[in-house]
Amino acid sequence: MKVCVYLETGYSSNWSGGIRRAHDNQIKAIKAAGLQVTTDPSESFDILHLHSVGPVSLYLAEKYNGRRPVVMHGHTTAEDFANSFRLSDTIAPYLGRYLRFFYGKADMLIAPSPYARDVLRSYELDQPIEVVSNGVDLRRFTPDRRRRLLGRARYDLDGPVAFSVGLVVLRKGVDLFCEVGRLLPDYTLVWFGRIHKAVKAETLRIIDGAAENVRFTGYVEDVAEAYAAGDFFFFPSTVENEGIAVLEAAACGKPLILRNAECFSGRFEHGVNCLKGETPEEFAALIRQLAGDPALAARLSAGALEYARTHSLDLIGQRLKQIYGQLM
Repeated sequence: MKVCVYLETGYSSNWSGGIRRAHDNQIKAIKAAGLQVTTDPSESFDILHLHSVGPVSLYLAEKYNGRRPVVMHGHTTAEDFANSFRLSDTIAPYLGRYLRFFYGKADMLIAPSPYARDVLRSYELDQPIEVVSNGVDLRRFTPDRRRRLLGRARYDLDGPVAFSVGLVVLRKGVDLFCEVGRLLPDYTLVWFGRIHKAVKAETLRIIDGAAENVRFTGYVEDVAEAYAAGDFFFFPSTVENEGIAVLEAAACGKPLILRNAECFSGRFEHGVNCLKGETPEEFAALIRQLAGDPALAARLSAGALEYARTHSLDLIGQRLKQIYGQLM
């Protein structure tokens, strides 16, 4: 069996590094499961698996409709797109209509989490929807003392560091991140990630007005080094279809501090594999608690690692292989 795993780079690489990471993870996963893979739709293949929703992807979906099984990954939703970039709130309702049309071309949809599955179901699609995590590369993302020393030196970090990883957008809680920084003047908060040129003007105002102890690094060459350099993964995002950054931080053994949001419900349990909060005051207290309680930090680190291991690429590859077999 040969699978064409297609990512429309001119569209997705500009919008979301998470989609690129999911695409790359899937290729590793299905190769590990013993399947042949191509990323070139001009080659022969048995199954087409699309990761983006741009015009070329739509063309391929229509071209192979009825000729090959077409699988679509539901990375993009109107809910996930809103409150991110300039005009995103205006575009989101129209994007939702387009996604109903686009995803309707699939023989099967893949949702990266139960939350994302429920969002796709709200689009009133007839296609079957399977939940398959984007997975995490446990070989690349792992506790690493050498990377930690290099990262701490590179970013000039000292003492307990609460950090986030990903695009700097309002949806991911950059405003709350900065508010928490003001409440913790003796702590360092670092956001590793690109500031996209199309972000809302409000996002730039928040960044410019951040306290001195809140830092934004911009694009980082080695994201695994960034995870190693921080101590507590503080991710106050409001909406994530899965949250690859959370999986990667968990695999690196970082205690997780997440927003008490619907998208994390059922997967992350407060006091077991994460801590959850809602207000700046709550998050500030949680960071102080972790910094002052090494036993709690160690327990949450172990819980996060255990969660990440259930999302290994080997397991994801076997799950996808099973789904492909059913389609064939």
